[in-house]
Parts: sequence; C-alpha cells; structure tokens
Amino acid sequence: MTERSLQVVLALLGAINAGLGALALIAPDTFFDQIGKYGVENSHYVGDVGAFVLAFGLAVLLSIRLPSWRVPVLYLGAIWFGFHALNHAFDTGEAKSEARGWADTIYIAAGGVLLAYLARVSGRLASEGDTQ
Repeated sequence: MTERSLQVVLALLGAINAGLGALALIAPDTFFDQIGKYGVENSHYVGDVGAFVLAFGLAVLLSIRLPSWRVPVLYLGAIWFGFHALNHAFDTGEAKSEARGWADTIYIAAGGVLLAYLARVSGRLASEGDTQ
C-alpha cells in the first residue's frame, strides 16, 4: 500500500466513523432505530458512544496530516473494534434478528482486523520514510 492509498482509506474510515458518531450523538433515537437496535434503548448511552466514535473518526482524519498519530490511533481502534465485536458476540440475540446479530459481530471483527492491518502498514511506511 502506498502513502496516497493509505490516505484515501483513512479518509473513508474517518468520515464513516465521524458520520456515525455524529448521528449517534445528535440523533441517538434515530441511530438506535436504524443501526444499533440492541436491547432496550438508552439515548444517553447511545450519545455517549456517539461521542467516542465521533472523536475516533476525527482522530483518524487528523492522522492523514499527522502521520505520527496513525499507529496509536489505528491500534486503539483495532482494540476497540475487537472488544466491540466480543460484546456483540455475547448479545447476538438482542439484535433485530439472530442473523443480523452475527453479521454485525463479523463486520465489526473484520473492521478490527482492518484497523490492525492499517496500523502495521502505517508503521512500515513511517519506517521507510514514505509519509509526508
């Protein structure tokens, strides 16, 4: 992966996370109904999670211009997605359907693997001096 392609991927990941986080923070009921319908709705906690997701998305976006942020931010994201997937694995029956619960779990786990991969790529590019 080149520096430029990494920047494009970071822009996409950062925008997706910032957008989802903003939605959960600003419109927690909509987020719960449309995306995160697990268990009983608690708008306050959905907003709290939205604040974290928004901050993560913004940190990923900032890392495009601040390459020294990339490895720690991406590994933090990988750890978070890993724990998030584990939490979903225990709560698959709380989703709209069991199939949706497992699909979400797999999707989130794959996101964690992707973030860990991107952290490794970022570290390699930095050590090769290929960051701007």
